[in-house]
Amino acid sequence: MTIISVAHSASSTDKNDRAKKTAKKAEEMSSVKVAVRVRPFNQREISNASKCVLQVNGNTTTINGQSINKENFSFNFDHSYWSFTKNDPHFISQKQVYEELGVEMLAHAFEGYNVCIFAYGQTGSGKSYTMMGKANDKDEMGIIPRLCDDLFERIDNNNDKNVEYSVEVSYMEIYCERVKDLLNPSSGGNLRVREHPLLGPYVDDLTKMAVCSYNDICNLMDEGNKARTVAATNMNSTSSRSHAVFTIVLTQKRHCSDTNLNTEKVSKISLVDLAGSERANSTGAEGQRLKEGANINKSLTTLGLVISKLAEEAGNKKRRMKGVIPYRDSVLTWLLRENLGGNSKTAMLAALSPADINFDETLSTLRYADRAKQIVCQAIVNEDPNAKLIRELKEEVNKLRHILEDKGIDVAEVQDTPGKPKKGPKLSAQVHDTIEQLQASEKLIAELDKTWEQKLRNTEEIRKQREEELRDMGLACLDDGTTLGVFSPKKLPHLVNLNEDPLMSECLIYYLKEGVTSVGRPEAERRPDILLSGEAILDLHCEFVNEDGNVTLSMQPEASVYINGKQVTTPTVLHTGSRVILGKHHVFRYNDPQEARQSRHNLAAITAEQPIDWKYAQQELLEKQGIDLKKQMENKLLEMESQYRKEKVELEKKMLLQTKEYETLIESLQRQVDLAQSVISSGGSIWEGERMLTSSMTEFPEELKWSSDQKRVVRKAAIKWRYHQFTSVRDDLWGNAIFVKEANAISVELKKKVQFQFALLTDTMYSPLPPDLLPPGEDLTLRPYPKTVVAIQVQDLKNGATHYWSIEKLKQRLEDMRIFYNSELSVAGTPVDAPYPPVAEGWLAALHLNPARLIPDRQRLEAMRDMYETDAQMSPTDQDPMMDALMGTDPFYDRFPWFRMVGRAFVYLNNLLHNVPLIHKVAVVNEKGEVKGYLKVAIEPVQKDEAPCQKKGVRQTAKLHFRKEDFLKTHKNGETDESNELAFPEHMKEEVEFCFRVVVLQAIDVAEAYSDVFCQFNFLHRHDEAFSTEPMKNSKSPLTFEHTQNLHIKMSKTFLHYLHHFPIIFEVFGHFQPKSEQFNFERQNSALGRRLSTKLTFQQPSLVISTPVKSKKANAPIHNNTASVKSKHDLLVWFEICELANNGEYVPTIVDHAQGLPTHGIFLLHQGIQRRIKITICHEKGELKWKDCQELVVGRIRAGPEWAGGDDVDVLSLGLFPGTFMEFSMDDRTFFQFEAAWDSSLHNSPLLNRVSNYGDQIYMTLSAYMELDGCAQPAVITKDLCLLIYARDSKISAASRFCRSLIGGISKSPEMNRVPGVYQLCLKDGSDSGAIRRQRRVLDTSSAYVRGEENLGQWRPRGDSLIFEHQWELEKLTRLQQVERVRLFLRLRDRLKGKKNKGEVRTPVSPCDPVCAIPESVKLDDKEKGIVGKVLGLIKNKIPMNKDPPTGNKAQELSDESGSNSITSPTSDKSLIRSSQSSDLLCRQKSKSDQNLTSNDDIIDSIGGMKRSLSGSRILQLNILVPEVLEERVGVVVSKKGYMNFLEEKTQGWTRRWVIVRRPYILLFRDDRDLVIRGIINLANARIEHSEDLQAMVKVPNTFSVCTNQRGFLMQMMPGDEMYDWLYAINPLMAGQMKLHGNQNGNSLKSPTSSATTTTTPAP
Repeated sequence: MTIISVAHSASSTDKNDRAKKTAKKAEEMSSVKVAVRVRPFNQREISNASKCVLQVNGNTTTINGQSINKENFSFNFDHSYWSFTKNDPHFISQKQVYEELGVEMLAHAFEGYNVCIFAYGQTGSGKSYTMMGKANDKDEMGIIPRLCDDLFERIDNNNDKNVEYSVEVSYMEIYCERVKDLLNPSSGGNLRVREHPLLGPYVDDLTKMAVCSYNDICNLMDEGNKARTVAATNMNSTSSRSHAVFTIVLTQKRHCSDTNLNTEKVSKISLVDLAGSERANSTGAEGQRLKEGANINKSLTTLGLVISKLAEEAGNKKRRMKGVIPYRDSVLTWLLRENLGGNSKTAMLAALSPADINFDETLSTLRYADRAKQIVCQAIVNEDPNAKLIRELKEEVNKLRHILEDKGIDVAEVQDTPGKPKKGPKLSAQVHDTIEQLQASEKLIAELDKTWEQKLRNTEEIRKQREEELRDMGLACLDDGTTLGVFSPKKLPHLVNLNEDPLMSECLIYYLKEGVTSVGRPEAERRPDILLSGEAILDLHCEFVNEDGNVTLSMQPEASVYINGKQVTTPTVLHTGSRVILGKHHVFRYNDPQEARQSRHNLAAITAEQPIDWKYAQQELLEKQGIDLKKQMENKLLEMESQYRKEKVELEKKMLLQTKEYETLIESLQRQVDLAQSVISSGGSIWEGERMLTSSMTEFPEELKWSSDQKRVVRKAAIKWRYHQFTSVRDDLWGNAIFVKEANAISVELKKKVQFQFALLTDTMYSPLPPDLLPPGEDLTLRPYPKTVVAIQVQDLKNGATHYWSIEKLKQRLEDMRIFYNSELSVAGTPVDAPYPPVAEGWLAALHLNPARLIPDRQRLEAMRDMYETDAQMSPTDQDPMMDALMGTDPFYDRFPWFRMVGRAFVYLNNLLHNVPLIHKVAVVNEKGEVKGYLKVAIEPVQKDEAPCQKKGVRQTAKLHFRKEDFLKTHKNGETDESNELAFPEHMKEEVEFCFRVVVLQAIDVAEAYSDVFCQFNFLHRHDEAFSTEPMKNSKSPLTFEHTQNLHIKMSKTFLHYLHHFPIIFEVFGHFQPKSEQFNFERQNSALGRRLSTKLTFQQPSLVISTPVKSKKANAPIHNNTASVKSKHDLLVWFEICELANNGEYVPTIVDHAQGLPTHGIFLLHQGIQRRIKITICHEKGELKWKDCQELVVGRIRAGPEWAGGDDVDVLSLGLFPGTFMEFSMDDRTFFQFEAAWDSSLHNSPLLNRVSNYGDQIYMTLSAYMELDGCAQPAVITKDLCLLIYARDSKISAASRFCRSLIGGISKSPEMNRVPGVYQLCLKDGSDSGAIRRQRRVLDTSSAYVRGEENLGQWRPRGDSLIFEHQWELEKLTRLQQVERVRLFLRLRDRLKGKKNKGEVRTPVSPCDPVCAIPESVKLDDKEKGIVGKVLGLIKNKIPMNKDPPTGNKAQELSDESGSNSITSPTSDKSLIRSSQSSDLLCRQKSKSDQNLTSNDDIIDSIGGMKRSLSGSRILQLNILVPEVLEERVGVVVSKKGYMNFLEEKTQGWTRRWVIVRRPYILLFRDDRDLVIRGIINLANARIEHSEDLQAMVKVPNTFSVCTNQRGFLMQMMPGDEMYDWLYAINPLMAGQMKLHGNQNGNSLKSPTSSATTTTTPAP
């Protein structure tokens, strides 16, 4: 530490008066002076339209909370400053604040007191502005600069020669509880805070700088402020992230001439700028800012606690025992200990924000300041402290020396190497502390003994050393020494670094001083002036000699030095701008400012051509070395090209040979197949053909060679197969069926007239895909085959509209439906708080919809809308059907267009090529392939000399442009290249305008449901507004438009290509007026409705089901989701943790069930006791046979419920005891129990080794690998357990046990101390034949249960049948398109041939009624009979007679099954007549239809057998099962609970059980106080039976039965219960049907038929 001071002389004053005042004030007790200051609004508060909530009246500050519904508070302080607006007459400026606070504190400092001023407040409240202000502005200067200025002004004005003043300053910050010196950049980042018995807390190695004037202080403050940590938050762009302490030590040396003694007064002025208190949600802090804010709030909280403790002690003066003040809890309070209630005159300034948005922070600051007002400080005058301190330190040093000498320790040896003890006997910790205290005391004595001149010299040495170190790093200071950075000197020559990265170039400057400047490595014996490292750098590499204004570079003999690209070995004179390369990587540019001024013009010319940077230097080096990179690259390219040609020729030869081989092999195989088919067709056995094919396949070579034609066919087939979407569409249908089912279930329960179902949409001419159904960025024009997407068809029966949603949109809407469903509902199902954007956003979203079809005229649509609004006012309805969608308040409905599309039609323009007019009658077809009407259109060329004829209707003219660029974007390159080969007709000339007209004549047979019908048309490549007719009232057919559109086009090859290949698209629109429809769901018309609660909270628990813990012994189970499920079993598993009791037995630990956790309880364990884990598996009797537990592993010890993931490193495999089967007299279920020893200390987890704190919970996961008879792999039962660790001897008190028992938490019964778990065991087929591996299977979610599914009746999501139906729809659309194209051809042919002769039969080329009636019988002559016979023979020979449907038997089954479950499809007969295997195979081999999407498993196995076996026999598959255990989380919604009687099979007696229905499970308990599940009934796999015959048979009333796959339960209600309530809880659909039937018969609740049994089987 270096201390330097400067003395000033001053005149003497009245010594006696000052001594009296000093003695009087030394005994005074003074309280902390508190002032508050209100700042103006900042930009953030102005933008938020904040209101002022503070008022200042004298010294009273009032905060008004009425505007934000809070109380008013008033506080009195020593000073209350109002600095809100400068125009206010009560405005307090920076100068007034200093005059009232700073002047008084400075006076106390001159009197010899310690002084402290600290500012407190929230972030952005103006603390730093009040304390620092703007140092260069006299009006805006803060307290610190004003106090410093006034300090030196008083020193300069005093003329007492007997008084000398010295001023020292230090500046530090406390950032994240670390102390940093802001005046010494070379100091470490964390200084140690020590405490001396006399000096108190101080910072070790903190730099104290001596100052002589106010400018010196300003410079030091400026350097410190630049190094201070600031950052931007939401509340302040330059928020202080640390506490800053600026300390001024004022020393007054007075020489008393009477006594010839020198006395000193040392005053310590501490000026503290605290970091602002902040809240994370207000500042938006995150990451590092959040950590900083936490440390800031920690230190400020500690400061507040210290202030509160001091205020308490000041108020309770009678207390003898003083409380403990937590100074050491924070570095800030530890350093400010003397200023808070100690030897100091302290003032606190609280900065306040007047904005209402900061009400809580402002009120907290006022309370903070109010507490600080009560602190009492005992300040004394610090007179002559040095002499006393030196004497006490010397005594302490002597005492410590004697202690060490008594222990035989040589103090001189220890002090020779401080911090590095010499080798010898090890010293104890106490001796080390003594030595450290001794060294610290001697260091303090040495610092205090230094004279003022020594301190000044040390300061100058430190400054020079700092400048030299900065120069070594390439940095420098200006002449004034205030600014640090990289500067170009005006006189001294220097080197500037050049780097490959432009941002790192010219960042370092190395000055070449007068004389010699050496360059070398840092580890050289003689330290060089410029330090470099890297390859080819010697210890002493070179020297720069600066003499007589010239710089000469001299190098060592082996040094690598390049100047301007040339290697030099002799001393060379450098010139400004020279490029110097040292070693291999260090590039510099030499600059000489004086030489540059002389040759400025030459240097400017060089710089203008190319900048002298790293790239320039490297190119120059290569050129001078004779290296031509461009030529080398060209040679390398030529070499690579020649090598490529050689390899290409060799590969072509190899490919040619392989092609010939493959062709020969294919021909031989084809001959063998033809021979085998001929054998089969000639009456031979199918097995003979199989033998021939199999024998040929055994000789199949490894490689095939294809010809060019075969490659083309294979490539075409591969592309077609690549774009087939049958499998992906099936995956989407099966994988997303659960979402469609859930949406329908919610719609029915909320009585929304909306129905959701799958739909397939394909991009065709009649049905283009909407853009919102396509993946982002997909271009359909690049596909060689049409795109098919799975969409959701939304039938809005309320508004008569049909929408198509994407699956992603359905999932998003489903989230909103769940929120809608769970919110508070009225009877109509309207949410109180709509989870949707505001009205404006809903309108904006509705207006931004982008329809896929052509856009009608906006003005015309608005006019039609206004007209219908006027009509609606004449006959008002309930509500606007579009308001729900536009307002965005209902997720079930969507915005529907006012005009609906009737259908599309297209007309080709081939007649224009022949210059003839043509009238077309084309079919208007919708996207389903249904003909919705006909459109009559005329396409006529316009001759140049044709006179305009006046016709009815509208006539319009437009000019079109067919640019090749637009056309290329829409069509493939192959099509556009054809246009170059097309020739122009005579009447069409290139680059000449051609005119033709399109006349929309009539619309025929348009349904009456569409009113105001209009037609619009456009070309395929145009995406702007279409050509549209006027709307016509659909009162009679046909609708006459008579709309003429003249089109002028500049002829080009692009338009000519369009005329040959592409049509004009016509679209017919109309306002759809739907008829009232009944809702299709069967559940909707039932009299039973859902009773809506005020709020539904049935969400599943948040704990995710854990994956099995990795086993150390057993093989990891392999789950095959595609395998078929053979059987399902419900398991009830009990988990117990037993601890060793005093009697030597293992007793189950207490389980607290009152927490309601997903783990079903918390185990209360004791620390350090041996434990065992006991697991009991319970299930119904059946085919399950447990062998034993293969392994029980425990791991994933964690403090939270969720496992963070990663490797299971803390897994412990437990030692197992043999498992046993248990039998009970009153229970015939299967019980299998096993135990394992568990030593929790082996996990090495602190959570399990220590006692749990209050509020902690420990989670762990265990997995039991169970062996099952007949299974290839173990079944894994996984469970998450929750624990609490108590002390070893702790016991649950009687009061606590009683309170817990009242709330149902714990029980005395040992049977309650277990945790249940519900699991489902699926036994899947483990066989893996070739056919199964080839068959793709996906997870079918259509059978998964969703809540409310029973209300859907027989409805099911569409499946594979939808794919088959869509294929027929596409086939229909394709045929319609082909028919229209043929009609155009025939129509044009007839027009070109001219009129036919009279009486000649004319073939109709447009849709019309039959001209002649179809005769019942036709007589054929001999010639006609021969022709018909030949045609029939050709048909029989070419087309196979396949009796199966095109998609096969299995496809028909799927189609029928799916169709029967559909809402719209009627129930079909599922009985199918299957043909034999051999005939079925034969038919499939003959059939070439591409619609055989699926194949029978038997045929696959048969074909597989043909390929594998010469005899055709099939390999028998082993019956191997694969178990899969899934934990089932029982829902928390209780549908019904109460007591019921169960009929026991053994005793034929009734047993009462407590029953809770939580769908899809019925939970059985012993009584209503039972905490553990004793039995389960899975309703998903059960059927409910209730009838009068059943009650008559058992002769017990009020009974019904629940039958599962394993057993049946006969259940009887208790007296007073209603049958309907229980049946509704178990099966709502069945209860509703029974109630409806009873109401119709006028009787009480009965079954629908007295003799039949009502059965319902929910989906599993």
